[in-house]
Amino acid sequence: MPTQLAKLEVKWWPVGQGLFMSGRLSAKTGGHFNWVYDCGSSSGAKERNDAIKKYRSQLANKPIDLVVLSHFDEDHINGIVALVKGLHIKTLLIPYLPLWHRLLIAIGSGLTEDSELIPFYVNPVSYLESLEEGQIDEIVFVPATEPDDVVPLAEDAPDFDRPIQGGEVDSRLPVTEDKADPALASEKKIRVCILARGGRITVSALWEFVPYNDASMWPSVSSTFINRVSVVARAFCAKPKWRKVALKILKRIYQKTFGVGSIPANVISLFLYSGPVGKQLQFGKRWSSTPLGYDHYRDNLAQLATGDGYLDTPARLTAMQSFFSLDRMKRVGLFQVMHHGAEPNWHVGVANIIKPAASIFSSDPNFTHGHPNAKVLRDFWPWTAICVDKKKGFKLSAVIQIP
Repeated sequence: MPTQLAKLEVKWWPVGQGLFMSGRLSAKTGGHFNWVYDCGSSSGAKERNDAIKKYRSQLANKPIDLVVLSHFDEDHINGIVALVKGLHIKTLLIPYLPLWHRLLIAIGSGLTEDSELIPFYVNPVSYLESLEEGQIDEIVFVPATEPDDVVPLAEDAPDFDRPIQGGEVDSRLPVTEDKADPALASEKKIRVCILARGGRITVSALWEFVPYNDASMWPSVSSTFINRVSVVARAFCAKPKWRKVALKILKRIYQKTFGVGSIPANVISLFLYSGPVGKQLQFGKRWSSTPLGYDHYRDNLAQLATGDGYLDTPARLTAMQSFFSLDRMKRVGLFQVMHHGAEPNWHVGVANIIKPAASIFSSDPNFTHGHPNAKVLRDFWPWTAICVDKKKGFKLSAVIQIP
């Protein structure tokens, strides 16, 4: 008879055009691990705030062990202050982008020099340090993934007797102080580090979180371009009265290099795989708010969150699969569809390759952008497409066991 080790609970909250996903592991021997992936909305401020309030009440003042921000777009981060205020956050995981790149994303998001979130883009560490009544122990920056990076499948044996006592960050690297980027300056109250390439976070040899920062989506820029925009970005920080001008100059340099048009705010988006460690563990009894299309030859309830990432070409999909390993990809059953189901982030047939038990679209069809796109929705429809909007969410619970 299988031995039950823990219970898994995951939820995609109804926040409209945005994303707010939470998860919880509860070990049979005691202890919990809580995590959140993104927290924001551009069409449902009330719904977002209601979801945060409900989630915080469910926490009952327990810490959030891991918060992951996929990228710096407002509809993914504008609820973070309300989420973390007064709470204990053990680890915050975010993709690393240099200062000039963060400011370009702010411009692409429509922020101005006096927007409330601008300090977050300038220095996310100091911004989060300044929040009242809360505590963040550690911020871990995830660097860009290189083509030859692979995260081997762990063969760790689950610990039957030890209760869950937080997560372990694999392969921390110290931050080298960079005067060109205030986020990497020294003398921070919050511990700041870099995740080594191929690093992960594990929970009691039971569960793992593996982030993926697609390097191929970084803009190909020359050293001359970097030097020019870095000088302007430093001036933006050093002289507040020049900020409006500095943002205009940054935009002009970018568009002169890459052409006139909107500045991409969604190019860099941290993917997150979360699932059982190794091959021994399996999912047992399960329940979900929407019936799922299970493939009974696969043990597929691991999650893959993509934020606003891109799987728009077969090559990009193959690179991601190679990084995570095919064994992990076979276990992906709860798949958050990229960028609310936008067509540019997708290519025909991607759904049939991933074969998820549930394809989750976190979007608001009545919002300006009209997500999800009909072609994308049609591609994922055979794989239990679930539209999480302002009214409908999705949740699942399952037993984690060993045969």
